[in-house]
Amino acid sequence: MNTREAKEILLLYRGPIDDSDLQFRAALDYAKSDPELGQWLREQTECYDTIRAKLRAIEPAPGLSEKIVRNRPIPFPRDWSRIAQLAAAVLISVGITALLMKWSEHRHSSVADAQEILVTGEVLDMTCYIASNLSGPDHAKCARICIRNGLPAGIKARDGKVYLLTGEPGHSVNAELADYAAQIVTIKGRQTVRDGFTQLQVEEIRKL
Repeated sequence: MNTREAKEILLLYRGPIDDSDLQFRAALDYAKSDPELGQWLREQTECYDTIRAKLRAIEPAPGLSEKIVRNRPIPFPRDWSRIAQLAAAVLISVGITALLMKWSEHRHSSVADAQEILVTGEVLDMTCYIASNLSGPDHAKCARICIRNGLPAGIKARDGKVYLLTGEPGHSVNAELADYAAQIVTIKGRQTVRDGFTQLQVEEIRKL
């Protein structure tokens, strides 16, 4: 088992209820020997526990159980604005991922001629930033988890310009960037522009 395989298994881990499962036990044992995976697991578990606690705190509507037993349709209010935000987040992630794949096909030649620059600004979780304008210290934990799980990362410079951050072809920088989520850093890299997006291939990250 390697780190990637263990993480894929642990994404479904629900806590002690799964401890008797052999696959989960093997992945948990592996996480004990991998500090980075162990930290990721602690954050995932904490996030899961928070969501579970909030769900348990929801009071069911009066008579709900009777309606379920009688198989009657139950009207639920829908927060369409929230649904739209989630849909937008999915579309943004898919769109940016597609753009990254397209970039990777041409990057070998274009990046070699790209301008090397320094950018100082806040490391962003691009999905939440574009969909819901979320950034800053209050969003740090969510941004860290999202970036570590592979969602696109960016940096917002002091002049307000946002760069999509990537690594060298075949190399993801998300694991490094996740530790700086919502923090101000200086990134040295090569700048390219395509289809309206400005991309910065990360060469060095400097914490201020």
